[in-house]
Amino acid sequence: MATPNVLRAGLLAGLLVGVGCSPDSGASSEAGADDDANAQETVDTEQVPVVRQDVVESSKVVANVGYGATVTLPLQAEGIVTWTPEHRTVLRSGDVVVEVSGRPVVLVIGDSPLYRPLRLVASWERDEAGSKIGSLAGADVAQLQRHLLAEGFDDKGRLEVDEVFGLSTHRAVKDWQASVGHPATGIVDTSQMVFMTTELLLQSQQVVGQQFTQIDVTGTETVLRVVGSTTLREFFAVGSTVDVLADSPVEGVVTSSVRETRDDGQVGQLIEVTVEGVAPEELGQSVEVVGSITRASDALTIPVRALLALSDGGWHVEVITASGTKRVPVELVQVVDTTAVVSGIDEGDEVVVPL
Repeated sequence: MATPNVLRAGLLAGLLVGVGCSPDSGASSEAGADDDANAQETVDTEQVPVVRQDVVESSKVVANVGYGATVTLPLQAEGIVTWTPEHRTVLRSGDVVVEVSGRPVVLVIGDSPLYRPLRLVASWERDEAGSKIGSLAGADVAQLQRHLLAEGFDDKGRLEVDEVFGLSTHRAVKDWQASVGHPATGIVDTSQMVFMTTELLLQSQQVVGQQFTQIDVTGTETVLRVVGSTTLREFFAVGSTVDVLADSPVEGVVTSSVRETRDDGQVGQLIEVTVEGVAPEELGQSVEVVGSITRASDALTIPVRALLALSDGGWHVEVITASGTKRVPVELVQVVDTTAVVSGIDEGDEVVVPL
């Protein structure tokens, strides 16, 4: 924020409205003093204590309500749709996403995507350089192993989550495939499973009896989308908590803030806020959201209207004393909305503020 010496003329004018100037401004004649006294008598005032507090600035914006971005699941299934969940079904780990030609595609929730076919590498396999190919290993293999164990396919107790696709994993995969109607090849790909990081909400529904095309989903949590200027970034920082002004106010968490160039060439900010425990239907199509930032911590504060301007560009305030009032010089550190951060007076002092 600007210091007193660089405050814009508009701010100065706003600060001076109704609060007058110091006698140091040159009005030193006895008649001028009498005029000042008469002016003071006509101005209603109140006494406000100097408070030590955090100074917070807020920004209120309108957000569109929904479930966040729609994504298409990376499925390789081909054939006729034989079964599909209903629209807006919540899909959890182990649920069937769609059944194509009588064979289910299952959702597995975890941190790793299914980015390659998972299979047992034969001892004789070589790469292009002629080197022996080692066993498939990694987080995706561990995710598959955890799913197999959860579904009860443990290769007669021999399967472990060791991140290595070995014989036990191979046998467990074949057992699972045989039980659900897939050819028991021991190879898992995205025609049989899809690995995602969270539960999903089905946003498109395939038609039974028609050729399979695609499955569109969103997350299950309520997501508020804000489109505004880049100045919103500091008020809606990723990870910060914001206030959602619904009929019953709730809190949200900023999960995304991205600078974007719009179709008209203007640069703006796209912000997403996640709200837990409240369905979009409870909030309506749009809702107001308030983001805040702390401008000063543990600071001495007074109302801006308590400030009186000095002719040299400084400031003072009228402090209540046992015998009346006295004018005390203060340093203006910054102004946030209608609050001034100052130094030069003490916490608990009372200052005169024009109404």
